[in-house]
Amino acid sequence: MNWFTKALTATVTAMRFGGQSKGPLGLGLLRRTKFDYRREVGDCLDSSVVTAPVQWVARALPEAELAMGKRDAAGNCKRIESHPLLDLIQSPNPFYGDIALWMASVFSFLIAGNAYWVIVRNSYGRPVELWYVPHWMMEPAWPTSGDVFISHYIYRPGGGMEPVSIPMEDVVHFRHGIDPRNIRLGISPLDGVIREIFIDLESSNFVASLLRNMGVPSVVISPKGGAMGSPDDIEATKAWFAQAFGGDNRGRPLVMGAPTEVSQYAFNPQQMNMSEGRDVAEERVCACLGIPAAVVGFGAGLQSTKVGATMEELRKLAWTNGVGPIARMLADEIQRSLVPQFGDATGLKIWFDMSEVTAMQEDEGKRVDRLLKELAGGAIMLSEYREERGLPVDKSHEIFFRAISLIEVPASGVVPAVPMAGSKSALQSSQAGYRRALAFATVLQRVGDRQAKAFEKPLTNLFTKFGGQAQAAALPLMEKDPTIGAPPKAAPDGEEKADDLLVEMILAKLGINEWNADLSLAYQGQYLEVDKAVAAEAERAGVGTSMPDVLARSIIAAGGRRAGLVDLGGQTKDALFKALAEGRAAGEGATALAARIAKMVEAGPTDTPETRARRIARTETKYAQNISTIERGKAAGVDSFVVFDGRLGPGRSTPSHIARNGSIVTGDEALTMAAEEHPNGTLSFAPNFEED
Repeated sequence: MNWFTKALTATVTAMRFGGQSKGPLGLGLLRRTKFDYRREVGDCLDSSVVTAPVQWVARALPEAELAMGKRDAAGNCKRIESHPLLDLIQSPNPFYGDIALWMASVFSFLIAGNAYWVIVRNSYGRPVELWYVPHWMMEPAWPTSGDVFISHYIYRPGGGMEPVSIPMEDVVHFRHGIDPRNIRLGISPLDGVIREIFIDLESSNFVASLLRNMGVPSVVISPKGGAMGSPDDIEATKAWFAQAFGGDNRGRPLVMGAPTEVSQYAFNPQQMNMSEGRDVAEERVCACLGIPAAVVGFGAGLQSTKVGATMEELRKLAWTNGVGPIARMLADEIQRSLVPQFGDATGLKIWFDMSEVTAMQEDEGKRVDRLLKELAGGAIMLSEYREERGLPVDKSHEIFFRAISLIEVPASGVVPAVPMAGSKSALQSSQAGYRRALAFATVLQRVGDRQAKAFEKPLTNLFTKFGGQAQAAALPLMEKDPTIGAPPKAAPDGEEKADDLLVEMILAKLGINEWNADLSLAYQGQYLEVDKAVAAEAERAGVGTSMPDVLARSIIAAGGRRAGLVDLGGQTKDALFKALAEGRAAGEGATALAARIAKMVEAGPTDTPETRARRIARTETKYAQNISTIERGKAAGVDSFVVFDGRLGPGRSTPSHIARNGSIVTGDEALTMAAEEHPNGTLSFAPNFEED
């Protein structure tokens, strides 16, 4: 044993622990006064300025769940869902549950700085019950020599019963820090605001006394002429006046038998306004507890909600500065006192889980904004974003988004070439170049998805209106047809020609050419919006340039021509024949058959007008993006384009489509590929950023 070890051993052996017992809110007079404010304030249970914030914390804490975990060899803590300790605290005794236990404990903890649980054990020495003990009934005890910090606890149940000595290991002592005046106890958070609590109590008593006595004397009755009544006459007059004009007799006439002066006593209610002094008490008590006064409901704190701080932010602050630290102090004592009493405590950890606390939840709008920023910055994948939002996720979403202007450069400064699998014209380019092209196509895909979704609504409205017009055109014609609604029978010669005539009459009355014109205008408007979006993205990518008006108009005109691919007349004719055949087979009358026509005409070759509109919107938006990208790229001097197929959506898995993904084609080849793309295709193009 060296000199340091000897010195350390001697110091520990000679350690003495001083201290003195004190009441629930300290001992002795406050500085600069001889008035005992602590004695006058008492236990604070009848002070609203104390009980309001303390009860708020007591109600809030049970919203957090007491949790237990066990650390593994790597230091990770895995939560334990069931443990005898958790079960005991959940049901501490046969008479109340964990919420009552925690609320009572928080009350003592915040008012006195000390809270106590007494442990009741079974015959095997295992804890089976927990009981809350009010802080004024329990105090630590130690030998007068001071060589033991705490030897036992003294429990004074009252009611004429003798004090009980309880072993130290049978008491869970929650301390709010350590009181320097008695290091065996915690210090009350309210010890520094005793005067303010007294001010609030006295203000309440003063106003209550005034109101209880009607505030002031109601009238002054005095004899005239200098006469003086005897004490008995004065008391009799006072009693008579109170009886004759008090309670329900107020307002009755007064008649005196001798010259008497009766005058009303004036008093200004403003003189009873003590709000400023009471506001100070509210603010300081809440400050000592770490709770904003507005959260509790105090008028003093509500002013802060008018100068920038919202109630949501104040609630979160109350949990961060108030409830959270209190919960950690309570959990720390359970970790020290109770956990070891249930066997091996190695690696066990106790804490309050606040993940489900309403006030601590992230605002949904802020959460979405954060996720979008992380997605745009390439910090998370699209699949992670969708999973966080509760949206469906598949393999196609396992991609990152990064700005086109960002180029990855290794620490060496040399960008290695990364050959891409595919055809002979596969991209033999740098990784950064390929990713720029992919990012460009990905951004357009995302913009295109929104534009296609927006295009669905006007198309659906157009097809629905078109079906209704077909119904209106068909109904009067069919009402005059005697074969409509007749029992099904073998079709005689010439009946098919009769349906041909009926269909042609309906089409003529419907005016297909006018509807084709409306559809063409809708297409041209969509192509214009898509071209604007492509122009904006091309500008950001560094390939933007002004395009000749003739070329821009040709892109819009292409939309008008593409509308003809719908073949509105042919699809409508097929729908009419099908509706007539099915309606006749079902024996439907003119009204029912006309309704069937409306449904089939608006749906066309699909099952609903919404499905028809969705398919067209996706196909045409993608085609518009492709030709706009190619034409604008060519106008900017781009000679080749990178092909993406199946990379930006579900796509196809055929060998031919897989082979062309990542290949480089000329502008003319790209236009041909775009024109030959099937409906709902995923073919996309991006400028080849590797061109000089």
